Amino acid sequence: MADIKGESENGAAGERTSGRMLTDERRKKLQRNVVLLRFIRGIEFFMLMIPILVVYYKANGLSMQEVMLLQAFFSGMMVVIEIPSGYFSDVLGRRRTMIIGCSLTALGFAIYPFVFDFMGFLVVELILGVGVAFISGTDSAMLYDTMLELGHAERGVREEGRQLSFGHFSEAVSGVLGGFLAAVSLRAPLLAQGAVMLLMIPLAFMLTEPAEHRRSGRKGSMREIINIVAGVVVHNRSLRWMLLTSSILGASTLTFVWLLQPYMQAAGVPLWMFGAIWSGFMLIVGASSMYAHRVQSRFGTINTITVLGVLVVCVYVVAGATMTFWIIPLLAVFNITRGISNPVFTTAINQRVESHQRATVLSVRALGVRMLFVVVGPFVGWITDVTTLSMALYTCAIIFGIAFVFCAWMWRWTSVFAPADQKPQL
Repeated sequence: MADIKGESENGAAGERTSGRMLTDERRKKLQRNVVLLRFIRGIEFFMLMIPILVVYYKANGLSMQEVMLLQAFFSGMMVVIEIPSGYFSDVLGRRRTMIIGCSLTALGFAIYPFVFDFMGFLVVELILGVGVAFISGTDSAMLYDTMLELGHAERGVREEGRQLSFGHFSEAVSGVLGGFLAAVSLRAPLLAQGAVMLLMIPLAFMLTEPAEHRRSGRKGSMREIINIVAGVVVHNRSLRWMLLTSSILGASTLTFVWLLQPYMQAAGVPLWMFGAIWSGFMLIVGASSMYAHRVQSRFGTINTITVLGVLVVCVYVVAGATMTFWIIPLLAVFNITRGISNPVFTTAINQRVESHQRATVLSVRALGVRMLFVVVGPFVGWITDVTTLSMALYTCAIIFGIAFVFCAWMWRWTSVFAPADQKPQL
């Protein structure tokens, strides 16, 4: 597909608006974008309720299969909305899409404390699925396009890592606070969560739209969405296998997020420590994100991701074999993987596609993660209910291990033998 470019040394950074004369006012607004996006990411990640959410679900009578079904419905909604929302961002603007996403996300969290059964939780998760899908990909595309207009596209990995680290440090703080609030009442973290999320809305309105990189007069259409996706999954083999590898790795860490609380319960961890442990993990994710650009620069994209994927599978096996408090530090591997892989993959995609397709292709990646979780999540929850948590962890190791090894190998092979116009920087 001609529209999906391979990358040269700076890939699609060839679109950089070098020579564009920016007024001081315009430059200040673009620089403000970077700060605003960082704060929006921080609020989005300020998850007071996450460290105790599974416990809260169970207190309201839900089984582990129902917990996983809720998250599968959330992911399913993202699957349906993800690519259209990314394309909406490419066609009608990053700022408008961010405003819609932030508003719906705030609405969902504001409703959450006032529902108490599976169907109520389901409605809220569907609202959140739409909101998060509109933000997903658009924030990264807006950041990259802002850096392009400022003439600093080469700082993509570093700034994306900083954005993620800011978010995860925020999540670390919220984990501690959420744990303390849960000690007062399981519902208290949800009430506070709804209030905090409302802050995203005014921040989204303060964003400045980066300069358009679409061709003048181009109109959006469903046909163009299909052409862009076809360019990813059909015509550019290296990019296709990279996205599949990314989806598998993302789904493997996402699945463990929802198994962590049952694991800590099985390991005898007191409830008041859940928030502190979650916070520690988020600090690890944040620190890993900050240094992702150094790891990627030293070892290369494919080598870095391959090592992380193998480590994740190994930790699944160890966690299944030993459920004890002392194994919990080893689970940090999942968080290191999240911290490094997200900015590495995001920037790799940014470098391989043009700006008018960027949010759409980033959405394809997020869609892949959610589609896999829709299939694997409820199945793993069912195994946990009918057998044991250990068996569920072993099952994850087998499923994700086989899929990751195959896709990572294909990614490496197609990258080496890619056509000249699709040759990646490994």
